[in-house]
Amino acid sequence: MILITRPKKDSLELQEELKKLKINSIVQELSTFKISKSRTDLSNSIILITSLRSIDYLVKTKTLETCKSSKFLVIGKLTAQRLRQLGCKNIIITASDSGDLLIQLKRNLKKNEIIKFLCSNIFNKELVKSLKKLSYNVELLKVYETHGIKKIKKSVVQKLKNHNLTAVIFFSQFSLRVFLNLCKVEKIDRATLKKLHYICISKRVADPAIRSGFNVHLSNKPTKASIIKLVHNYFA
Repeated sequence: MILITRPKKDSLELQEELKKLKINSIVQELSTFKISKSRTDLSNSIILITSLRSIDYLVKTKTLETCKSSKFLVIGKLTAQRLRQLGCKNIIITASDSGDLLIQLKRNLKKNEIIKFLCSNIFNKELVKSLKKLSYNVELLKVYETHGIKKIKKSVVQKLKNHNLTAVIFFSQFSLRVFLNLCKVEKIDRATLKKLHYICISKRVADPAIRSGFNVHLSNKPTKASIIKLVHNYFA
């Protein structure tokens, strides 16, 4: 059995897809989100979006109306697709991950431009550092908050302690860190954690598990489809 750690809606969608492959799974959300209510003028801006939650902010606060003519830098095809559906057509870069974004920026954006990064209190600091090294001015606009949950469900703890779980899927490093910290709280020993397979969407996400010497599997691409393929190859 596999544990899925995405937000509930995303987890349930992934669970259905795994079910079609006859792979059993359970869901444990590890984070919650709170969208900011303050509206920001983003007209005539260069906007970096790496999460669908940032788009939720644009919609909820009606900030979207101020930035439809702005330029967008986007990580993730689904994120770019949703922006287009909402009428934001000027997407100058759609990148698969932060590394791809940096490569494309060198070709498509002049140095010293101001990039407004719509992010959370938890964001990719390495990406920001790399952008600054490329001589871009990065303005952090924290448009939503990410918080880790306080406790793992009792049913999940029981399955961990009884060795009923084979693998855990992670799409974010934050979720992986929350999982490991809560396992300590629940006194789940290292031997149990070492038996698990950690399925991660990228090496950056997997870093805490790699440093701990755990059994890590990385998807070939930072996409849900690649994660599903990886799970199917190893656990179907």
